[in-house]
Amino acid sequence: MEEIKLWVLENDSTNKLNAVPVGSLTQMETESQLEELLVKSPDILMPNLRLVGRQNPTISGFLDLLGIDEDGNLVLFELKRGTLTREAVAQSIDYASWLAEMTKETLAQHISERSGAGGIEKIADFDNWYQETYPNNPGGYVGSPRIVLVGLGADERTERMTNYLAQSNLNISLITFYCFKRDNNVLLAKHVNVKAPETEVSAQVKYTKTTNLEALMELAAKCGSRPLLESAASFLRDTLPAYEWPSKSGFSYSLMHRTEQGAPTYRAYVSIYLNDHKPGQLQIVFWQRAVEVAPQAFTDLKAQTGVKFLEKNGNLELWIKSINEWENFKTSLHPVLASIVEGWKAKSKEQNDPVA
Repeated sequence: MEEIKLWVLENDSTNKLNAVPVGSLTQMETESQLEELLVKSPDILMPNLRLVGRQNPTISGFLDLLGIDEDGNLVLFELKRGTLTREAVAQSIDYASWLAEMTKETLAQHISERSGAGGIEKIADFDNWYQETYPNNPGGYVGSPRIVLVGLGADERTERMTNYLAQSNLNISLITFYCFKRDNNVLLAKHVNVKAPETEVSAQVKYTKTTNLEALMELAAKCGSRPLLESAASFLRDTLPAYEWPSKSGFSYSLMHRTEQGAPTYRAYVSIYLNDHKPGQLQIVFWQRAVEVAPQAFTDLKAQTGVKFLEKNGNLELWIKSINEWENFKTSLHPVLASIVEGWKAKSKEQNDPVA
């Protein structure tokens, strides 16, 4: 395993640039902090990762971390506090094969029953949580999971084996971390040693942001609703401090929450959808949590505009029938969306949630 070194570039007294070495922390010092750090900040592993399990029991041992990536795919993480060896490769494949054989119902139950421990969000009903977080992607978490090996370095055999498997149509990656200390600051370096080929990732997963967006634009063209969709999406994107997720039939806008364990998670507040049976139209859905944090705003909206929402399971649904109707209606939405954001912030503060 190669030693990773780090320097900081500084100007000396004569204004000449010098490379000053930064000291590395010992492996023992790093081991004690890495797993907890990754649980508290899963974005370090991959953007918008949502951890749903920690130390989940399997027939062969305990699976270190289980998550859902930003495209809605199941990811298992095999962590080694020390250097990764070929035993970790075999163990991760064993876990992946066990998960892949599960039915949708069994897998959802497995995750639901074992969530809520070790700083992981408690999910009472994983399938419902998944459908809400990744709208219109039914069962997207089922099938062969992604495999990610994580450690404080990897020996040559492990890297060679992982690289071979990644080039042989197995969705496997290898990540190593290194810690450095300068003054009172600790610096963390991430090295993606092996990354699964993009073509393989796309072929293996059912849903990605890219494929969803392509399918959505095709649907918008077919329905003649693309200008309406783009206008509504742009408006919501600019107005809400939300995470935008494209499905094959629309967009969902989610706001950040924190679980009882303090882990970050997203919850959908507003969604917009197209339907090929309703050409030229756009559906807006305000999810129940949006209605609950801004009840007066919705009462005022109904009184001022005379709009009639379809109430369904606590959600409010409305079909916009033209771009002109949308342009007139969206001005009425400004105070509603502002109230939703304020209500979300207030609720977050009540729960001592630092995200707001």
